[in-house]
Amino acid sequence: MTPKTFLCFAAVTAAIIVGAAFSISARYTTDVFVLSDAPMFPDFTAKVNDVTEISVQDNEKTIVIRRKGDGWVLPERSDYRASEKTVRKFLVSVAELRVRERKTKNPELHARLQVEDLTGKKNLSKRLIVKAKDGSVLADTLIGRQNFDISGTVDAGRYVRKSGDPQSWLSAGTFDLPDSLAKWVDAEFMDVNAKRVKTVTTLHPGGKNDITVERIEKSGTKFRVLNVPEGREVEYQIDVDNMSDGVASLELEDVRKPGEIEFPADQTIKTTLYTYDGLIVEAELTAKDEDSIFWARFKAKAADDAGDKKKIEEEAAAINKKVSDWVYQLPAFKYRYMSRKMEDILKKKS
Repeated sequence: MTPKTFLCFAAVTAAIIVGAAFSISARYTTDVFVLSDAPMFPDFTAKVNDVTEISVQDNEKTIVIRRKGDGWVLPERSDYRASEKTVRKFLVSVAELRVRERKTKNPELHARLQVEDLTGKKNLSKRLIVKAKDGSVLADTLIGRQNFDISGTVDAGRYVRKSGDPQSWLSAGTFDLPDSLAKWVDAEFMDVNAKRVKTVTTLHPGGKNDITVERIEKSGTKFRVLNVPEGREVEYQIDVDNMSDGVASLELEDVRKPGEIEFPADQTIKTTLYTYDGLIVEAELTAKDEDSIFWARFKAKAADDAGDKKKIEEEAAAINKKVSDWVYQLPAFKYRYMSRKMEDILKKKS
């Protein structure tokens, strides 16, 4: 390559880079470049102790967290208790929310930042409203997407816009908005270590797909299926072994009062886990909405031959005190651990 050709090539490359930079910068920038470091809600800190209600709305649902006595509850979930630690941390983050860079006022561009008004199913923005005990609104803002673009004056931030104000902003740093019920509560509601489990029995409507598995060695991780049909064999051992993990570190995705979720006899699976030390956990499980949402209810008891029966009875009572008044929506993988069918784990017939 000659020097002249090289210089021409370099000039063209530079022009492309500059053009690309301007293109990226223009995607979400404002007409006037303005930096700020002001709190989005200047009076919030002084009134934070007056907060009595938080609501987070998206295009599908609204989550409400309300003060009740000395704690916080979810009124639309029969006053299921919210995590006080999560609520306190969130209110501090609202008080510390600062705007750094002014963005577009053009409503047609708000959707790009995900700070558009919630008017349809395709909206991706989330609306946060915080109210005081006198009913006054302390914060009402649309929370948009995180920004990780290479343009702009800060490395990261979140787009925000006060409701009713066309001016959008890029906030300083990250702002975590809990946007699901599970994020507002202590999601883990049961934890029976899988290593304790000796046997698992899963009974299906009709009885054709029932399974009973037993740990091969107390110190091991492998299970055997006790009722494999003659001439058949297990295809994937892991599908058998992870049946003991059903109630280990079990977290909810949603919660309801008993009676709000139906458990029809012909659609309900009954699973029982027995531990070596005599704890019995019984679960009833059912799938809803074309098998995409999974619900379960639980109870625990001590086996007649439990080693330290008093200790196990106390553990069972503690579990029942927590779970007896609720029906839980489970993560799909936990539901599958507790609802294995015999045909699911066997090799297909030739």
